[in-house]
Amino acid sequence: MPSTARTAAVTAVAFVLGMAAVSSGAIYALPLVSDGTGPTDIEITDLERLDAGCREDVATYASSRNGPNGTYERTSFVETGTRDANLSAWAERTSPVGADYSTFRVNVESDRTGPANETCEVGVQYRLEYRTSGGTDDGLVPDASGHSITHVENGRFAGCSSVGGGRWADAGCPHSAEDRPARTWANATG
Repeated sequence: MPSTARTAAVTAVAFVLGMAAVSSGAIYALPLVSDGTGPTDIEITDLERLDAGCREDVATYASSRNGPNGTYERTSFVETGTRDANLSAWAERTSPVGADYSTFRVNVESDRTGPANETCEVGVQYRLEYRTSGGTDDGLVPDASGHSITHVENGRFAGCSSVGGGRWADAGCPHSAEDRPARTWANATG
């Protein structure tokens, strides 16, 4: 039967080793423990023109939703000046790879092909699909991670979506472009 002193010494050594593993990041090498990072990639999968015309006639709804496996869908109206304006979309990562909190920007741009309409705000109602991928999965013991996606239409802030856990649970999104900090990422190594 082990002595009380020996049990206390073994417990103290185990505690010190455990704290060293946690503080050095070595704990993340254990199975089922995550050094969670947000997604590393984003790509546009579809852009569809739904309608074009005056805002009050065309922009009858807007929506956004996320689905399984990092899929997102956004329906919105963008002012273009003409009914026949071409739309393009692209996405970019705005935080370093490996950041605990990944940030992305989805851009929708219009290219006017004719004279502007002066009787109403003319634009295009569109549906955009995009997908995030990469990053690390949460294990049974996840750490703090998340991501946000800022939506920009013709260079102007048009909205944002975010998700996070741990210290990033309340990260949220800014209400306007002016509220958005210049640096919106955090290093995974702290």
